[in-house]
Amino acid sequence: MPSTDSWQERPLALVQHIFDTQNGNDWMKAALGEFESKLNSQEVLSAIPSLNNYPIHELSPNSLVRFRCMVQDSYDNELFMENYILLNHNTGETIRKTSSFKDVIDCPNDFEIQQDSSKLAMRQILYCVSVPAECEWTQKGWKDAGTLKLNKIADNTPTSKRKRTADDDMEIPACGNSSDRVEKEEGKRTKFTHQSQSNQPETVFNKNHPLPNESGPVCLVKVYDESATFKVNNLYEFYGILSVDPFLSDVYDTNDNEMDVVDSEERKAHHPPASIVPRLHVVSLKHLDHVNPFVKQDISAGLDTGCALSSTRDCLLEILEKATLGDSLVAEYLLMHLLSRVYMRRPALPLGKFSLNICGIPPGSDYPRVLCKFLQDLVTKMHYLPMSLDTFNSGNFIPTKNYNTNRLDTGILQLSDGTHLFLDETTLKAGNLNEHGVKNIKALKDVMSFQKVDYNFQFSEVSFETDIAFIVLSEGKSILPCDCQIKLKPTSEIPKDVESYFSSFCSAVSTELLNKCRCYITACKFSEYELGDEMTKVIQEDFVSERRRNAEVTAEDLHSWLVLARLMNASFCKSNLTKQTWDRVKATETRRKARFSVPAMQNGH
Repeated sequence: MPSTDSWQERPLALVQHIFDTQNGNDWMKAALGEFESKLNSQEVLSAIPSLNNYPIHELSPNSLVRFRCMVQDSYDNELFMENYILLNHNTGETIRKTSSFKDVIDCPNDFEIQQDSSKLAMRQILYCVSVPAECEWTQKGWKDAGTLKLNKIADNTPTSKRKRTADDDMEIPACGNSSDRVEKEEGKRTKFTHQSQSNQPETVFNKNHPLPNESGPVCLVKVYDESATFKVNNLYEFYGILSVDPFLSDVYDTNDNEMDVVDSEERKAHHPPASIVPRLHVVSLKHLDHVNPFVKQDISAGLDTGCALSSTRDCLLEILEKATLGDSLVAEYLLMHLLSRVYMRRPALPLGKFSLNICGIPPGSDYPRVLCKFLQDLVTKMHYLPMSLDTFNSGNFIPTKNYNTNRLDTGILQLSDGTHLFLDETTLKAGNLNEHGVKNIKALKDVMSFQKVDYNFQFSEVSFETDIAFIVLSEGKSILPCDCQIKLKPTSEIPKDVESYFSSFCSAVSTELLNKCRCYITACKFSEYELGDEMTKVIQEDFVSERRRNAEVTAEDLHSWLVLARLMNASFCKSNLTKQTWDRVKATETRRKARFSVPAMQNGH
């Protein structure tokens, strides 16, 4: 059995050992359980190199790695040889092996597979991309948490001159249609040295990132736990065995005229070059509710994040007030927007969403872009999207099923829960929307209203629930259906050099305070909330009183107040709504609405 200091570098040896010693059909469960028990501390997990942090050529093949990602698509299950017997016709020797947790079959020289003795099994295939819109500080925080110094051991010894080990690297592509290649390829291999064998340039393969200009790592993730279920757009950190054999690129490199024309596109899409899309055979996984590297995943149990959250609120509001050019009211609404999330769904009504429209932005100002850049230093995921005609007319917003490749072609609205989409409406000029642009606008409006995206499956539409927080900056009222609109009233004119203005006050914010604010936002977003019977009665009586004073007050207004009350309560790090907080919400709303009231005419003017 591999020693305790080698199981991370040679996990396949551990797999083969369990396969050899465990009888019956439970060996896979035992193998996964063994890895789970070894991956039982944050220290061990942090020591595993991440595909997010290192290029593929710096990672050892068949070693244990991890990958923080979003499930972009799921493919059909894949058949593989769970166990098989090799026969040496010269000596009569037989060897029992498994191709679990690998993409190739071990077959030493002078051996051949006994096809009638093999047992097939299924594994799930997921296409995963690095987390869309993940901010720079988030990525750096995860990278700094990993302390491993890679000890890469190069081994270019020809396979035919080496002894066969339990996790022998002399392998041939396995599963399904690959068995006929055993005789052709056996004995001709040398260990992979990370040099791409693909004849195609790496730019040819579309990695299918949802957002334009993103180029982070992607991976084909293979899962053996039959009970595991996955949803598109969910976030995971997978721990698994890295498979990057150059033979995995053979299908992609094959000329179209050598394959059936009907399925050549699909086969190439599902078998991309390993140098671009490595394979990861999962031994353990974590579902991620958020990607803040400074906050534990189980924050729903409490707000113990090492930060003085209540005192952090005042500091963060002060920073946001400077970012909103001295407008304390907009700063407060911006804070509540940053803490918002969908916490419950009722028919056609996602509860908790709080899209914010800040209007009064002068045309041609660089303020929206710089403000977004500033906010990207506070939240974990945010993307700036200029609302130009070109963005709508040529951009892909809606994911579409491509039946030629049998995969989901992604779109801008395929984002994980908790992503902030910053829309700059000041870039929208007069012009015509084409048919494609109209569909994109409609999709954007539907997401803001119902927090769902209707994926285009050509012959039908399939709705996928989402939780995207929208903030829209515009000159006048936004053309989009925002939950709240507030007019920006700076204490002074918007500076011409916005970059310098933000740099001047941001340079005074310490890294320690910045990290506290980041912890505060994530922790408060997931805080517990309770509306007691006494406060429920107070709210009902208040609503009745408001209706008597103003007949224009509607049930929608009550819904808005309740959302704001929850967010305001969370901002104070409290779980129970108090009358003091409720009164503050109503007063804040009164101030916001007053900015849109028309002043009385005086002296005939």
